[in-house]
Amino acid sequence: AGSGVLSLLMARHGGAARVYAAEAAPGMAALARDLVRRNGLEDVVKVLDGRVEDLELPEQVDVIVSEWMGFYLVHESMLESVLTARDRWLKPGGLMMPCAAKIWAAPVDAEGLRREVESYGCLHGLDLSPVGEAELARRCRDPQVEL
Repeated sequence: AGSGVLSLLMARHGGAARVYAAEAAPGMAALARDLVRRNGLEDVVKVLDGRVEDLELPEQVDVIVSEWMGFYLVHESMLESVLTARDRWLKPGGLMMPCAAKIWAAPVDAEGLRREVESYGCLHGLDLSPVGEAELARRCRDPQVEL
């Protein structure tokens, strides 16, 4: 749910009779609850504290709306949680929003990164290459967003 903005929009403008907003981070769940209250939507939106995998709903749902993709579809590691929600709570014939995604990839030459990784090779007779390999793994794991 994050701050709950998508839940608020579904309640106010999407025609939802009931919205369950799951949020694992206690601080964000509290913020979402405050936004629900300030917008007078307590009768429609229920903020649930916890991971999707640990929660129970009293009913199945018609639609699952989730912004799970982060920077590049898999960054926030939420896809498995969304699929768990789908398998546990979505009614047959229900709708997932979004329901499809594409990842486009292109080869790149990161000359600066390669030089940095290689700089951890041999120093005064010591093999420091694992430091460079760890840095390369970290850089590949975490998105490099530059504006």
